[in-house]
Amino acid sequence: MSSSPRHGDPLGLFNTVGHLAEAAWHHPDITAFYAWVEVRLQNHAAKGITDKDFELAKKIKEVIRWQPGKAGKALKGTPQKDRRFAYIKYDV
Repeated sequence: MSSSPRHGDPLGLFNTVGHLAEAAWHHPDITAFYAWVEVRLQNHAAKGITDKDFELAKKIKEVIRWQPGKAGKALKGTPQKDRRFAYIKYDV
């Protein structure tokens, strides 16, 4: 799993994944580069991929793909016409 092209905040993604992993007490290998993040999920004790990895991957995907403007009424998300927030891209 790595950051998608629409996610323009690698450090934010890194911290989000780290928080979710800590909360789940399941720690992936995370590598951050200038423009992207790589997350490697595996259960080191089991020496392979387990249900823990699939559950954490699902939660990470759910959180990083959240679009406030589509999910609720009160939260609108970042203004898409404001260039200051151009690094956050939502699927149309």
